[in-house]
Amino acid sequence: MRLLDKHITFAISKVAFITMLLCSFMLISVDLFSHLDSYLQNSVPQLTILRLSILYLPEAALYAIAPSLLFSATFFLSQLQANNELICLLNAGISYKRIVFPVLVLGMVLSVAYFSVSELIAIPFSQQRSVLQNELFGLSSTFDNRNITLSDLEDGFVIHASHYNDEQKRISDVLIILKDAEGNLDSRIDASSATWDETKGYWILKNASVFSINEKDFSVTGKQYETYSNPAINLEPNLFRNFSADIKTMPLPTAFRYLKRIRLLSPDQWSGYATDLASRILGSFSPLVLLFIACTISYKYKKNVLLFSIILSLCIAVIYYVMQMLSLILAKQGVIGPVWGMVTPMIMIVCIAILERLISR
Repeated sequence: MRLLDKHITFAISKVAFITMLLCSFMLISVDLFSHLDSYLQNSVPQLTILRLSILYLPEAALYAIAPSLLFSATFFLSQLQANNELICLLNAGISYKRIVFPVLVLGMVLSVAYFSVSELIAIPFSQQRSVLQNELFGLSSTFDNRNITLSDLEDGFVIHASHYNDEQKRISDVLIILKDAEGNLDSRIDASSATWDETKGYWILKNASVFSINEKDFSVTGKQYETYSNPAINLEPNLFRNFSADIKTMPLPTAFRYLKRIRLLSPDQWSGYATDLASRILGSFSPLVLLFIACTISYKYKKNVLLFSIILSLCIAVIYYVMQMLSLILAKQGVIGPVWGMVTPMIMIVCIAILERLISR
C-alpha cells in the first residue's frame, strides 16, 4: 500500500508541478505585457523588470496551484479508468476510498503549504513589488492618513493624531486621553509627535505634556517631558493607516486588530474588510476542495483522456470561481456573513460533485 500511495502522490504532484509552472509563467507574461507600456515610458532597466517579475512569481504560483492540482488529479484518475487500472485495484481488494486517500492527504498538506507560502513569501514579495513600482513610477504611499482617532477598549485610552506618515511610522499633533479601570478620566497627554519603536513595541512621544487628575480634590498637575513613553500605548502603526489600506497584506495579528477597530470606527466598511480577510485565510483550502471534487466525480470516458481532463477541470474551476466571486460580492455588501462568502461556494461545489456521483451510479 505504501508503494501505491507513493505512486499516486508522485504522479499527481509531478503533473501538477509542471502545470503550475506553465500557468505561472503565463500569468507573469500577462502581467509583464500589461505593464510594458509603463516600463518603456519610464525607461525601466531590464534587470528591474526581471526583479518585478520574480517578485510576482509566488503570487502567480498561488493563483495557479489549485487549478493545476484539479487538472492533475482529474487526468490521473481518468487514466486509471481508461486503462482499466482501477478495475485491477478494485479486484485486488483496494477500495476506491483507499485509492483517493493519498490524494486528499496531499490536498491537506498543500493547503497548509499554500497558507504558509502566502504569509511568509507571497505577501512580503507583493509589498516589495508595490514599493518598487511606486519608486519607479513616482507614486506616493497611499497609507498616509489625516485626523485619526482610535480607542483601545482593553487598555482604556483614546488617541488622536492630525497626521500619520507611513514611511516614517510617525504621528503628529498627538492627543491621548487615559482612563482608569472604572472608565473615568485619569490623565491627558499632549505631544508634538510620536514615533513607533519596533524593538519596544510602543510609541515614543516627543515634547509631551502630561496632565494628571487627583481623584480626591480633582486638582490637575502637569509635567513636561522631552521624550515620554507608556507601554500601554501600543497600537500598531498599521491601525493608523487610512481605511483604503489593503487588509490582505497586513500581518495577521494586526489584521484582526485592524478589523476589530474598523468595526467600531466604520461599520459600513467592515463587511468588505472582513470578507477580504476571510478570503485570505480560507482561500488556502482551495487545493483541498478541488482535489476532493476531482476524487468525487465519476470518469466514464475511455478515449481522448487528456482533452476531456482539460475540459472537465476547466468547467469545474470556472463553476467554482464564478460561485466564489458572486458569494464574495454578497458578503462585501453585507447580505451574507464574511466567512459564508468563502464557505458557501465550497459547500455548493462539493454537493454538486457528490450529487453527480450518486446519479451516475
